[in-house]
Amino acid sequence: KYGTTKDYVTGLEFVLPSGEVIRTGGKLRKNVTGYNLIGIMIASEGTLGVITEITLKLLPLPAVRTDLLVPFEDFGQAAHTINEVLKTGITPVVIEFMERRALQIVEQYLDSRLPVPGAGAYLMLGLDGPDAETVEADYERVGEVCLENGAVDVFVAETSDMKERLWKTRRSQHDALHHLSPEMEREDVVVPVARIEDLLRGVEKIRDNARVEVVAFGHAGDGNVHVNILRMDLDDKTWKAERKRILDELFKLVISLGGTLSGEHGIGLVKKEFMTLVASQAEMELYKRLKQAFDPAGILNPGKII
Repeated sequence: KYGTTKDYVTGLEFVLPSGEVIRTGGKLRKNVTGYNLIGIMIASEGTLGVITEITLKLLPLPAVRTDLLVPFEDFGQAAHTINEVLKTGITPVVIEFMERRALQIVEQYLDSRLPVPGAGAYLMLGLDGPDAETVEADYERVGEVCLENGAVDVFVAETSDMKERLWKTRRSQHDALHHLSPEMEREDVVVPVARIEDLLRGVEKIRDNARVEVVAFGHAGDGNVHVNILRMDLDDKTWKAERKRILDELFKLVISLGGTLSGEHGIGLVKKEFMTLVASQAEMELYKRLKQAFDPAGILNPGKII
């Protein structure tokens, strides 16, 4: 509902490798003077300059917020319901997806249980608005859609304690995975929201054919899913081969759905070798020239992205 951090950055101060200080943007609501250096810097992963100051626009907190926990017996039902909810015209603050294995791992880590043991997947939804009546009408409609599409039940978390318990489960997911397997590959692929069901079903097939644990969860409401490949106790040779095979399959799936390699984490080193799957030769050359213009000596975060 509220977009991503970049949507709220209106100004930056950053330092080039040469030591020059650049200020761009500010408190203006509109500004198309010159090139969009803010956008370039936000996406640069520290390869073009060092950001020293950020100007953000802020929004008032909504008056009322309610969160829903919705279990499904079947992975596919949960995946399908995401777009059915969005078709209502109601825009949740967040729609999070967690499949069964992700739930099992985090429940064991926290030593706690969510309702409906053995659910195939859960959706976690947040809804907000100007008053209780509006939010209640929205969550009743969303709940109806979930039940129509196979939800086992719809649990409403209205108190702060209930909300904290719900979101602690989601927030603890990465820690729980790391506790189970200290070495893993964490991907955050993204597709158009209309293709989220296809992505999740494709990930399910990848998981079923893998020789390692593949665990999926994430921000399904904006098409962004975290796919985690756990090494567990595999030997080096098997791990490297299986990791490469799964990444190849995952990224080809994502690109076939009109998506791209990363929605949040960036490219860094791991996904660098896959950049040519999504960027043309002309784009790659442009990226290299941009890097050369900002950082001719190549001293900032060398070897990343390109």
